[in-house]
Amino acid sequence: MKRVLVVHGSRFGQSTKIARAVEDVLEAAGRECDFAALTKDTSPDPERHGALVLVTSVRYGYFDKNAYRLVERYRDWLDSVPTLLMTVSLTARKPEKRDPAVHSYTRKFLEKSGWTPTRTEVVAGALEYPRYNLFDRLAIQLIMTISKGETDKTATIEYTDWDQVRQAAQDFAASLG
Repeated sequence: MKRVLVVHGSRFGQSTKIARAVEDVLEAAGRECDFAALTKDTSPDPERHGALVLVTSVRYGYFDKNAYRLVERYRDWLDSVPTLLMTVSLTARKPEKRDPAVHSYTRKFLEKSGWTPTRTEVVAGALEYPRYNLFDRLAIQLIMTISKGETDKTATIEYTDWDQVRQAAQDFAASLG
């Protein structure tokens, strides 16, 4: 089988870390992978890649515009290969928000982009107040206040459920045949 292209879109690094974990599971299952950052120039090679994993974060309710570009430019190819969209979101720190059907940001992205991935997963990210600039810290504190989350500006909390990440990657690897 062709290689799996694992693409990561990350602001503070958690999506990259999650994408690496997915890549590790895929490679342990015998799949060769290419690892790439989500940029305006991200492009799969249909001759080389037979599947795509997109792990990207949501920032203030929005997906990276480069995720939309990727889907728009490669829609035909994406519709012809197995795909996994893994949304990374702090709202998913609450288990009931991990269902792609109820995760509003994922639903909006899929509706707006018109893409239907083979598999969609929503996973929790990390909260790292010490890494944020003043604007990001204040904005995230406001969001966390509204959603009854952690607001201590010294807090660093990894909400990612690594078992969920590994299971999604194993399920995707199994679906590749």
